[in-house]
Amino acid sequence: MIKKRFPGFTLIELLVVIAIIGLLSSLAVINLNSARGKARDARRVNDIKQLSTILEIEATVGVVAAALVGCTGADALTTSCTGPGEVSQFVNFSDPATPGTPCASDSTDTCGYSISKADGSAGATVGNYQICFWLEEGSGSLGTGLNSVIAGSQLATGCN
Repeated sequence: MIKKRFPGFTLIELLVVIAIIGLLSSLAVINLNSARGKARDARRVNDIKQLSTILEIEATVGVVAAALVGCTGADALTTSCTGPGEVSQFVNFSDPATPGTPCASDSTDTCGYSISKADGSAGATVGNYQICFWLEEGSGSLGTGLNSVIAGSQLATGCN
């Protein structure tokens, strides 16, 4: 007697294929989360460079010691700056993850762009400033964590 074999897959074969697909999709999700962090970091570095460029332009066309308006405290959010000149554009630049929490020298998680004098004190000017920001994955020579840019558009690790 010849047994007829029905075409198709066994239950075990289907379960193995489903397990492999599940494993591959979980690896893809892990890599995607890392890519999202890198994308946010790229945006942060770009934003910081633009903010610094605005301050450098204001320092060359105006008075180098001109005080910033609206963001006079130490570690004030850059989005609260209203002048002088094109500094009013700062309102358009906020951290993609946590725009409302300002970065400080002791920040241990993502935070919004904050501005102060280069030594970390209140009263930043267009010629004496430090903008602090947080990187999730690092970017170029800047590592994960708190970073800053100071007058002259110099990027640095850490924040005063």
